[in-house]
Amino acid sequence: MKHLKLATTAAVVLAAGIWLMQPEDPERTNPFDGEAQPLSTGILSPREGLTLALERRTPDGPSHVLLVTELQGDQISAVDLTAAGLTTKTDFFDVLTDVGIETLVDVAQADANDQFPVVQRSFGDLLPAAGTAARHVASGTNFPEHQEETGSESVFNFPKFGVATPPVTTVSTDADELLDYEVEICTRFDRDIERIEDFDAAQKGFFLCGDFSNRSVLTRLIDPDNFDSGTGFSDAKSGPERFPSGGLFVVPLDWESFVKTERLVTQVNDEIRQDARAGEMILSFRSLVEKALADTESTRFLYDDKQWQLVENGMIARDQVLMSGTAEGVIFMPPNMKQIVRGAMLYIVKGTFLTGQAPYDAVLENFLDEERASLRFLQPGHLVTHNSSNMGTISVVVQRAEN
Repeated sequence: MKHLKLATTAAVVLAAGIWLMQPEDPERTNPFDGEAQPLSTGILSPREGLTLALERRTPDGPSHVLLVTELQGDQISAVDLTAAGLTTKTDFFDVLTDVGIETLVDVAQADANDQFPVVQRSFGDLLPAAGTAARHVASGTNFPEHQEETGSESVFNFPKFGVATPPVTTVSTDADELLDYEVEICTRFDRDIERIEDFDAAQKGFFLCGDFSNRSVLTRLIDPDNFDSGTGFSDAKSGPERFPSGGLFVVPLDWESFVKTERLVTQVNDEIRQDARAGEMILSFRSLVEKALADTESTRFLYDDKQWQLVENGMIARDQVLMSGTAEGVIFMPPNMKQIVRGAMLYIVKGTFLTGQAPYDAVLENFLDEERASLRFLQPGHLVTHNSSNMGTISVVVQRAEN
């Protein structure tokens, strides 16, 4: 009987060891509740809203503002408002004021003629609808399923630093990174937002945007017990190439109805990874503004080894972007129990404890090593495509960082 107990114990230990040493499935992904019907793309009718774009011109030449009249695939048809002499402005809100909304509706509805000839452009010809600001208000875990898949318990904000890149662009990654995608709907306002009454009165423009994250940095810096601590998110999501913007700037007549029904989809190569309606947001854009304006004094937000406030001067500035947050389906998964136990065991077996490294840090780094080895995250050569119902497309090729 004694030998039987010893054999049973040995078998259990061996089985546990084999189980612990089995790597995670490199093909595993977060589930998402996608729609059965393929995404239907287009633009709003002129009576539902206006769609503008800024055409990329020569580096020394002026940009041209386009009034988009049709979208087919990655090609837009548009009236060149600048070439037609209707405006000299390049700021979208200035164009709306300069030309007038009713005039723009009439132009968009008119048949192509000699007075307002229609031009064809691709998304690669367009500049980012996000504008040129380098600091924005981002939102975290603002969709229910994404909140669940990350283990978060509430919506939070953080400052995102970096100028937006155009709708056809690249993003670089290095060997240490775990590069992840997020698709979002973003908005800008025709005025500074200091009070909620400013938001209510403001004209609002919406556009498709992406949010690339370095999950290695985020995992190392985040406070897992308090996502709103101010650490991790700005460093992991800021910098060059981390903020691709769609090229279509949509000014809907009824912005709440527009947001409610707008569909957002992410593909990696040909595989759909995210599929959600913007109306699934936990906090609406109005509620996000209220939340941000109630948090203008704290300097808890860490970025580039400096402490920052969420916004400057107590307001969301006219040229800043407010981001919605993303839905479920991102690549990142928190470490599971097997990964934690395995990391703790290797901490002892490898003698890492003799180096003075803290157990938590050792387990974390082992988890990151496993995730890098799995090649689950974005790799050089991958094509990330963000699509939407009425805001166009973003196409991003992942490339290896030069250094």
